[in-house]
Amino acid sequence: MPRYPVKLIEACDRTPFVLGPVNGGVPFPPGFKAVSRQEFAYFNFLRSLGRHLIPGYRKTYEKADRILSGSTYTLNLIQDLFDVPDDRISLAYENGITNDFLKGQEEVRVQANSNVVKLLFVGRLVPYKGADMLIEAIGQLDSAIQQKIELSIVGDGSEKTALKEQVKALNLSDRIHFTGWVQQQETLDYYRSSDIFCFPSIREFGGAVVIEAMASGLPCIVVNNGGIGEYVTEKTGFKIEPTSQSHVVEDLKKHITTLVENPALRQQMAVHAVDRAKAFTWENKVEEVIKMYSKIVPPAQVAHLNLR
Repeated sequence: MPRYPVKLIEACDRTPFVLGPVNGGVPFPPGFKAVSRQEFAYFNFLRSLGRHLIPGYRKTYEKADRILSGSTYTLNLIQDLFDVPDDRISLAYENGITNDFLKGQEEVRVQANSNVVKLLFVGRLVPYKGADMLIEAIGQLDSAIQQKIELSIVGDGSEKTALKEQVKALNLSDRIHFTGWVQQQETLDYYRSSDIFCFPSIREFGGAVVIEAMASGLPCIVVNNGGIGEYVTEKTGFKIEPTSQSHVVEDLKKHITTLVENPALRQQMAVHAVDRAKAFTWENKVEEVIKMYSKIVPPAQVAHLNLR
C-alpha cells in the first residue's frame, strides 16, 4: 500500500528502502466537476489530511532511499509535498506486458474488410472513463464517416444501462455494440481485430489497456491527463486536452475522422504503436529495476543475486 506509511522503514538502517511505484494524486480536470461529484472526489481532502495526521506518513517518503513514481504528475507532486531531490525519485510506470503479448505483431495487419473501420473501447463503464463522450462523438460524426465504423465497448459497470439508452436514443444500435465483461483472452481477440482504440478517460493513473492496445497495433485516442497521456506519443495516436466535455467530444470526432479517412496514417501509427509498447515489457522493466538497485546497493552485494 505505497500511499500509506511503511513501518518497515524503521528497520532499514543499513538496508536501502525502495518505495513504489507510487501512483495517484491526479485531480479531475476543472471542466469535469459533475463527473468528479459522481465519483465522490470531494472526499479527496481526507487523503491530504492523512499526510499530516497519520504517524510515519511523511517519514516514509523522507527516509526512502529511492521512490518510484507511476506517472510524471505523481512524481512532481511527491517532490513538492516532501521536498524529495531528483536523485531519490524516478519514473517507473506500474503497468506492463509480456513478450508473448507482442507475438504476431511484428507485421501489423491491415483489416481484410476495409469498408468497416473497427473502433474499440475497453474498460469499466463508470463515469470518469468517458464512454459516454465517445458515444456522443460518434453520434455527431458526418453520416458518411459514421457508416464506415463500428464500435465495440468491452467491459461492464454501473453506467452500462445509461450508455445503452444513450446509444438507442442516438439511433446507433447498428454502429455500437456492448460485449459486457469478457475473459482476458477474448479481450485480446477484440484488440487484434480492431483498427482504432478510443479511451477518453479523464483521470487515469495507469491505463494498462492503452499499452495492450498499442501492443496490438492500434493507434490510440486518449485524454491527456494522468498516465495514459504519457504512454501515447504523436507517432502512436492523439492526445486530447481535458478542458471540457464538449472539447473532448469535438476532438474525438476530429481524430476518428482523420484516422478513418487515412488508412495509411492508421498503418503508420500502428507500426509505431507496437514499437512503443515494447518499452513496457516486463523484461525491460526488470532491467530498469536491476539498474536502479545497482545504484543504491554496492555491486558486490548485487552480484550474488541471480535475478535473470
